[in-house]
Amino acid sequence: MSSQISKWLVLAIISSSVFLSVMDIFIVNVAIPAIKTGIHGTDSDIQLVIALYLLGYAIFLVTGGRAGDYFGKKKVFVVAMLLFVIISAACGFAQTPWQLNAARFFQGISAAWMIPQGITYIQELFPDGRERTKALGIYGSVAGSASVIGQFLGGLLPEVDSFLEGWRLVFLINLPIGLMVVPMALFFLPPDSRRRSAGFDLRGVLLLTGALVCLIYPLIRGRELDWPWWCIAMPGAGVICWWRL
Repeated sequence: MSSQISKWLVLAIISSSVFLSVMDIFIVNVAIPAIKTGIHGTDSDIQLVIALYLLGYAIFLVTGGRAGDYFGKKKVFVVAMLLFVIISAACGFAQTPWQLNAARFFQGISAAWMIPQGITYIQELFPDGRERTKALGIYGSVAGSASVIGQFLGGLLPEVDSFLEGWRLVFLINLPIGLMVVPMALFFLPPDSRRRSAGFDLRGVLLLTGALVCLIYPLIRGRELDWPWWCIAMPGAGVICWWRL
């Protein structure tokens, strides 16, 4: 396989990560009524299905980039994609709102570890400005297509009559795509060097996690629970975490 062809094949492989990550936002947004009924959740449970995915993604995006430098982009991409598939299965087979919300948080984390590797690969494989612009355009188009496809599937899959409840297919659809991409990534992604000097700001991640959870969780749960004392106290704790960052 020529290097020219392999570059575009690598682009197709890494674009699968942004496709799955973006699709999982929009597919859930549309399927929310079916998920709420199927999981027997409250309004706040369902809001958390969306919020916790985005929360995990936002918190760990920078850490995911550091992980690629530290462990190697190929290794992190493959492991993160495999975890995304496994956690998607956990979402699809969840029995309670808490199980689904916990899985969604970790699904967002795995997405945050996939995306930076793809962006870095594009920078390295396409040093020519015109080719890089074209590659980034394709990558962005995949993300845009994923938003449209996600909305379409979010309306279609919950209505599918099968041995599984339709809303579960919203999450399980990730499995065939991810399981196809993992071996392709193992075989076709070029090996890369690791930079052990790139460390991890564990303290910053923990404080950011605490700050965002303390600010977002009570806003979602508070109204439904008639604003208990801890819903009032948590934002204050969140501000302290922000101050300590």
